Amino acid sequence: MKDLLRLLESERETERRFVGEAESEPNHPTGWPAAFLICHTASWREQLRDRLVQLRDGIPITPRPQDIDAFNASNLARDAGVPLAGAAERSDQALANLIDIWEAMGERPFTWFTARTTGEALIRNSYAHPRVHLAEHFIERGDKARSYRIYEESAAELRKAEAPGHILGPALYNLACGRVGQGRFDEALRLLEEALPTRADMRAAAREDTDLAPLREDTRFQALLRDR
Repeated sequence: MKDLLRLLESERETERRFVGEAESEPNHPTGWPAAFLICHTASWREQLRDRLVQLRDGIPITPRPQDIDAFNASNLARDAGVPLAGAAERSDQALANLIDIWEAMGERPFTWFTARTTGEALIRNSYAHPRVHLAEHFIERGDKARSYRIYEESAAELRKAEAPGHILGPALYNLACGRVGQGRFDEALRLLEEALPTRADMRAAAREDTDLAPLREDTRFQALLRDR
């Protein structure tokens, strides 16, 4: 996969801008506060960092958290009072650690969720994952246009980097949901045609996804949902 460091540095700048703007963001009744979003990103970066250090040092790798909901809930309780500046410093430091490890170790076989190499794990963990949460943050606050721009940029950059299907596919799926929200149904269907074959779990999710509800009666969409 190309441009890994460029993608990570780009995401670092995106998050720094987000934090700068979020400092004056009013409270919102739904969704995560900005500080917890950044703490959540930091927590998962630290999880990956610790496993990559173990890989680098040739010691047994601790299994990743299996109950994701329980792990996130525990972190929510722990990090509820962390100020945004502290969360940002923690997440940025974890990303810097990951970049240093990558530069020292490079591409190696490594399993992390759907990732099968260290590079795939880094992009999944520290580029694709936080950008999904950033997009959701803006949707919850009524700024769908900004959310859709994040989806567009993510899909374009991952395609340019020749990301594998298990990483590019979800980005295309999210962009398809954005296109539905914009009323661009034909484009959404084309994106889904490319995205759904990359991950069986996304086909199952698409059946219930309310963002895709306007496509329910379209025969092309129905064909895409059939098990292959």
